[in-house]
Amino acid sequence: MTLVMLSALRPSRRHLLAGLIAGSVGQSVAGCGLIGPPPRQFTLTPVADFPRGLPPVKWSLVVDEPTAPRQIDTSRIALMRGPFQVEYYADVEWTDSAPGMVQLLLMQSFQNAGRLPVVASSRQTLATDFLLLSNLRKFQVENDVTGTPQATVIIEGTLLKMPRRTPVATARFEKATPVDAKSTETVTAAFDTSLVDVMRRVVNWTLQQGNAASATGSGWASATRVDGISCHRTEDRF
Repeated sequence: MTLVMLSALRPSRRHLLAGLIAGSVGQSVAGCGLIGPPPRQFTLTPVADFPRGLPPVKWSLVVDEPTAPRQIDTSRIALMRGPFQVEYYADVEWTDSAPGMVQLLLMQSFQNAGRLPVVASSRQTLATDFLLLSNLRKFQVENDVTGTPQATVIIEGTLLKMPRRTPVATARFEKATPVDAKSTETVTAAFDTSLVDVMRRVVNWTLQQGNAASATGSGWASATRVDGISCHRTEDRF
């Protein structure tokens, strides 16, 4: 009697196989539920319009990828909670890391200006006349002194004369645009306003400083201001 009961309770190979398949499917479905939909991706725009009177130049330019602090060297959209705490917007991201995206948009902005014969990335093996280095100091939403959130972009640029990598000038460009609402679209629109303003001044400054360095051969160093931006210029003394 006992043997019969054990035999009746023992599952067949078909039942075991069906159970394994059902378990695998259940785990896959559960895994998909945990992963959820991919984050929405956002990008920003290059500068499309420039003031009249930008000088045409005959020299070439390579734009290096900006360096950046670790908290913004990512595709996630950073939100600073005070000077020490960083958070990120959920379920959204940039299409590239912030430095990679800014490098591409800077190159496209220089190309849209239509003044340089050659603009290239540092990834390309190209002999160039000038190299633009930059540091992306801020690319984040943060509160101002009144507690109003704003999309802040700060780029520090250094123009080098090649092939000796002689420093020509350095400058800091920044822009903060208030974020009027908490929606992702509003946040990214504020980022776009800030970045376009900064890049427009970077392009104008680079063209002016590169032209000045190409036109003079005497060595000098002086502190100047370009478009309200403090900068320091040094020319090759060799």
